[in-house]
Amino acid sequence: MPKETFFNLPDDKRNLIISSAMDEFSNANYNTASINQICKKSNIPKGSFYQYFEDKLDLYVYIMSIAIQEKIKFFSEVLAEFHTLTLQEQFRLLFLKGIEFAKKHPLYAALGEQFTREDDEKAKSVVIKEGDKQSETLFIQMINNARAKGEINNQVDTLALTLLLQSLNSAVNQYMLDKFGNLNYEFNQEDVNSFVDSLLNIIFNGISKKID
Repeated sequence: MPKETFFNLPDDKRNLIISSAMDEFSNANYNTASINQICKKSNIPKGSFYQYFEDKLDLYVYIMSIAIQEKIKFFSEVLAEFHTLTLQEQFRLLFLKGIEFAKKHPLYAALGEQFTREDDEKAKSVVIKEGDKQSETLFIQMINNARAKGEINNQVDTLALTLLLQSLNSAVNQYMLDKFGNLNYEFNQEDVNSFVDSLLNIIFNGISKKID
């Protein structure tokens, strides 16, 4: 996280640093992104950068966490609107609404798209960990709603199911990357929906052979 000195900056200066960093990280991977360019666009000396952040990784994770927070907030509002849907329907809805989010927030979408090509394993791992931490709240909300409607057995552990849904989401993203080379759900809805339904079927119906 940024140092306290960063949060003590005037809003306009702090926002300029954030927007400059978002622009840089949305157009370059972690290793090639330039702190010099971010400082130049932000009109700050490079020495000042280290008064605000520990290092480039600190800034990178902070910038990515902002995008993640906005996406989680957007999805939470969507789920509040579509609370009558089943858990399975809500999960599928997240991918469809992801298109809407990308169109409303192209810079965040660009950051996410660039992240899919990230090859620095340490930077990637830290961001994924942060994303999982933030998405946990969203999935717990979905699970609690489903439990309240009687969709889920009360003996099912909420955290365990949350981890399953997070893993399912990661699996779908990896599927899209491997098959299509990107996370563009808009043009591959039928194929992705079929894969999502297969995974959801395993979670909700298990893998045991049914006895007639």
